[in-house]
Amino acid sequence: MMKYNDITKLKKNIPSEIRKFFTEKLNNYLVIIDGEVIIKNLQSSFEKLSINYNNVMDIVVPRNFSEKETLHIFYIQENTDSVINTKITLKENAELNYFEYLFSNTESKVDFVSDSYISENAKLRYSGISKFNKNSKVSVIRNSNISRYGSSIYSIAEVSDADADLRINMFLDGDYANAVAKTVAITSKKQKVRIKQIIEHNAPDTEGYIENYGVSNNDSSLIFEGVGKINKNMKRSIARQQNKGIVLGENSRLDANPLLLIDEYDVEASHGAAIGKIDEEQLYYLMSRGLTLKNAERLIISGFLSPIIKQLTTDELIEDFLEVVKRKTL
Repeated sequence: MMKYNDITKLKKNIPSEIRKFFTEKLNNYLVIIDGEVIIKNLQSSFEKLSINYNNVMDIVVPRNFSEKETLHIFYIQENTDSVINTKITLKENAELNYFEYLFSNTESKVDFVSDSYISENAKLRYSGISKFNKNSKVSVIRNSNISRYGSSIYSIAEVSDADADLRINMFLDGDYANAVAKTVAITSKKQKVRIKQIIEHNAPDTEGYIENYGVSNNDSSLIFEGVGKINKNMKRSIARQQNKGIVLGENSRLDANPLLLIDEYDVEASHGAAIGKIDEEQLYYLMSRGLTLKNAERLIISGFLSPIIKQLTTDELIEDFLEVVKRKTL
């Protein structure tokens, strides 16, 4: 593993907005700036992984690998448009906790594609945050292919200032496979964000869950489109969706469009949506305890967005996320 003193010398190349993350508390990470690996800092256990970067980030997790620590990848765009490709392959019985941070601080076009392949009885816990410059045009596509008894859990936070089109496509290709697509998003000003998730059941006895949590402020627009698709003969499969949203601005818009495509009788499927303003009774209670209206709103929103906070591994990452929540809900 690289010595921390060596890392501090390289930190000057990292934009100041995210330099604060790289403390001694953060372990196991790669930093990629404009397509070049600047820092690679891995504990010995992660040396067992095959991690290669040559225009494509290719991560292969060997059979029976298990590590409770998280692998962090920071993709930073500064001077060029970004075309980023990531491929994650988990061999049989492997487990991986993976976190990615997508960042740009200049106007750019960003195209990000991530593919994961989950072998039999393997488990991927995939989390990430996107923070792009407001003048960027962003397309992010994440795909996951899950084999028999495999599990793929995606927890994504979209807190950029940019207009964005995000997609998560998950394919349950083996018996008893499991997929979760969980998304948290905050929009503000005149921002427009569309998020679409598809979980397709291509084998019987599979389970797919879509969860969305959104906050729309000012004149922004946030749209969730969830699709649970159970194909013919995929018996005893389960497809469920839930959408929860808070609308803060008078002119803001938050839509949830859940869709179930069911071609088999012997299944379980459901969807629901609860979208509206912050509960007045909750606000009244908190304000009666001395909080201002804005602080009460932020406290409620932070609790509402807790599904992603649980995925963050250091205090610096949590504080950064909460600071974004504060700024985008002013």
